[in-house]
Amino acid sequence: MGTMHRATDSRGFTLAELLVAMAVGSLVVGSAVLLTGQMQKSYGSQIDGAAVQQEARYAMDWISRTLLSAGSNPTRITVGDCPVAGTAFRSIRRDPNADGIHNDVRIHADINPPNGLLGGPAGACTETGEIITIAHDAANNTITRQDHSVDPAAVPMSDTVITQLLFQYFSANGTVAPTDDAVAAVRVTISARTPTIDAYTNQPVTFTTTSTVRLRSR
Repeated sequence: MGTMHRATDSRGFTLAELLVAMAVGSLVVGSAVLLTGQMQKSYGSQIDGAAVQQEARYAMDWISRTLLSAGSNPTRITVGDCPVAGTAFRSIRRDPNADGIHNDVRIHADINPPNGLLGGPAGACTETGEIITIAHDAANNTITRQDHSVDPAAVPMSDTVITQLLFQYFSANGTVAPTDDAVAAVRVTISARTPTIDAYTNQPVTFTTTSTVRLRSR
């Protein structure tokens, strides 16, 4: 019985086959790298978006709590000596910098302690939380807070992501309040924008939150 021999082909790849294999390999690797990069960008955008939303919610929370105290005046103060003598007590002062833009508000409240003094006695304005200005710093995209009893200047209270802070004022019947004294509710709108570009739209993502606060004193 004869021995059978298996024919073998030792020629290897041709140049054309090698070029095709290299092209396919490069395409697969390139696609994988591109997909990975897009996934990383998408993940980064999601992280930024979550952080920006949290920043807007945090700002809304403390602004709302501050507004709730507006007008607390159990001893019926009419005039105080802080930050200067002759300061009239107002629950809400709209547009305190008088620039015609409703991105700031001043709040008066006799809460620390409720002793018939607004911010403290003359020459000792140390009662915190009673004369507060909240404002949008458009140049730096932040929300600021100034306690006029202790702060020589406004203090940034947010990261540099806030693109809008808007206050709208309503009377008890829901119509637009004609005067400061008529304000019974304040609608607050905050917009915040991601510092990075979204991987799909190539634009920053803006989040907006709105809340209406009913003043306890009205």
